Amino acid sequence: MIKFLVYLLTFISFLNPKYTIGQIFKRTELPTVLDIPWEICYGKDGYLWISESSGRVARVNPNSGAKKTVYTAPDYFNGSLKEQSKLCFKPKIGAGTLGLALHPDFPDSPYVFLVHSYNQGSVDTPKTQFKIIKLTWNQITDTFTDKKDIVLNLPVGYDHLGGRLISIKQNGTYYLYFSAGDNGISEDSEPDCYLPQTTNPNNFTQNINYKNGKIHRFYLDGSIPTDNPVKDNSFYTRGHRNPQGLAYNAEKGIVYEIEHGDRTDDEINILESGRNYGWKNVRGFKSDNNYPGEKAFVDTFKNNKWIPNDSLMDPIFVWCKSPLPASNNYLDWCTVAPSDAYYYNLQGIPAWQNSLLVVTLKNGIYSDQQLYDIKLTEDGKKISTDAADIPNPTLWFGEDQKANGRLRDLTFNPKGNVLYLINNGGNTRDKITVYTYTNEGIMVYPNPAKDYLKIDCKSQVKKLEIWNYTGEKLLTKTGPSAQVDISMLKAGLYIIKVQTIYKAYYQTKFIKQ
Repeated sequence: MIKFLVYLLTFISFLNPKYTIGQIFKRTELPTVLDIPWEICYGKDGYLWISESSGRVARVNPNSGAKKTVYTAPDYFNGSLKEQSKLCFKPKIGAGTLGLALHPDFPDSPYVFLVHSYNQGSVDTPKTQFKIIKLTWNQITDTFTDKKDIVLNLPVGYDHLGGRLISIKQNGTYYLYFSAGDNGISEDSEPDCYLPQTTNPNNFTQNINYKNGKIHRFYLDGSIPTDNPVKDNSFYTRGHRNPQGLAYNAEKGIVYEIEHGDRTDDEINILESGRNYGWKNVRGFKSDNNYPGEKAFVDTFKNNKWIPNDSLMDPIFVWCKSPLPASNNYLDWCTVAPSDAYYYNLQGIPAWQNSLLVVTLKNGIYSDQQLYDIKLTEDGKKISTDAADIPNPTLWFGEDQKANGRLRDLTFNPKGNVLYLINNGGNTRDKITVYTYTNEGIMVYPNPAKDYLKIDCKSQVKKLEIWNYTGEKLLTKTGPSAQVDISMLKAGLYIIKVQTIYKAYYQTKFIKQ
């Protein structure tokens, strides 16, 4: 029914010249000062929960932006120079504060889970590792009253740390999912970082005796589920490169994983117990043979008889399934650097329902730091192709990338009409950017339009921009505007963004005939 209404509204837009099919957003920023944030969650207590550097957890009022640091890990460890590589560009050991998750029934079940680095060795012989801790929240005192280490000795390397954490109720059971990257440095970009190259940890992503390159699954007390693929082993899936995103479709019981590719083939996967997602032998789809040796690996692959359900799994979506580029300039690579995702099926923005929303980190030649709205089929298992006249995915907020920075994570208020984004880097400060869906900003008409598009805005327009769906800005007009000449545009779907004299930002979509 919801899908039918979305398409009905699209049809109505052709009949009603003042109806705009697009979402209208107002952009604001909270005054909150953040320090290398990684995860943001909207708690049922009405506050934003954010993980920050140095093992910290912050609790932020989503209206005022007032922030309180409610936890700082006493054993946080930022790595040691003694662990620094002596090869190539001499990278430091990975460390940081990564995933944060609230109990699915929070705050009735008052538990918060956090991932941070610690020293598993000694002062003289340090060994940086990650761990997951479980914190108990007291709403009355606004403090944590208990802390337990529940998972220790999670892997660290010089790059590709992964680090996402989600807490979900799946098929009636509570689980923690944790994403561990391959921990290696790409031999295509830096062939001299490991001597010999066989010591590169990315060679072990297929081996279940190593924790890197895996998605791990635990019970909420840190113990290993009895139905994991291999007894007493936390691995749930293998063959992952740099999985920075996990999202849960609670209606269908589906966990989505978002993963960085190496120069090509960023991926979205559906996680299934025991499956093999190919890295580092398969990049993207296993049948496209876009990497030397990929076809030979696929043709000779044999399922591991000790792993139930073992088989090579294809992604449901791939960015840039193209041959490996020769350039060593990462800005040229056909990648978007996807970070986290959010399965959206709330009521606040009807056109985004049953979508996977993914934020990205890379401002490259072919990519912006933006949000991808990826429509799914009704069962949640594939990318929808139902609306052939509307691009899937559609791209949002790329025109704001200089203001927004590197988009690390996203969350929504309970109604689903307010989007909160956090960045780390890519701007003068780390912050919380807010996009509020509104029907009160602008109207554009006629829609579809032929030569001129008229703009109805309650406040005086200061500047407007028109963008296409590949993230290219096509037109900028400054000064008061009641209409804009679009005769030079090709037929298609476009985004118009308006800034008013009161520094309010609105954007919507229109069709050019």
